[in-house]
Amino acid sequence: MKTIYWTALLILFTYNWAGTQHLPKMKLKDLNNKRQELSQYYKEGPLLLNFWNLACEPCKKEMKELDKLNIRYNDQGFKYVSINIDTPRQMSKVKSYVNSQKFSFTVLSDPRAELFRKMGGKVMPFVIIADSTGKLISRHVGYNPGDEKKLEKEILHLLAVPDIITDTLQTELETSIPEKTPEIKSESTTE
Repeated sequence: MKTIYWTALLILFTYNWAGTQHLPKMKLKDLNNKRQELSQYYKEGPLLLNFWNLACEPCKKEMKELDKLNIRYNDQGFKYVSINIDTPRQMSKVKSYVNSQKFSFTVLSDPRAELFRKMGGKVMPFVIIADSTGKLISRHVGYNPGDEKKLEKEILHLLAVPDIITDTLQTELETSIPEKTPEIKSESTTE
């Protein structure tokens, strides 16, 4: 009996520690105070969420790099949504900061950090990548310059885009010039 109890407790603890494995059905407000359904952002392809607040300098550095990925892959169905977890009193400063940066992505507000905690967030910056069904593919904690390259590889994999070939001229030549096949001359043997 004790074994069952401890096993159940361990499973429950592990589930809570890891967070959910799927994005929850949830609405968050955008910077214009309009409620947005989270699922609308992953309908057409993969979604990257990053959680941040104004006091987090690594978050701001990461957001600039993630903005470049959003611009590069948005036409292919990829979406990047930034989730701010500052308090409602800070929202005017958040809006001012976002507008000054002219970011291309959507910013939503999670003032009670509910989604952040549900996803297993403890430290910022915290990034989640989900596929087009909302299933979580990966979680990333912290930011160091160059981390965006790893995130880009994950995004490309989800978009099923092949790696960029560095020598495109050679590739174009190889595909545009047909291989020569030796001509076989047939000789008539009838006399």
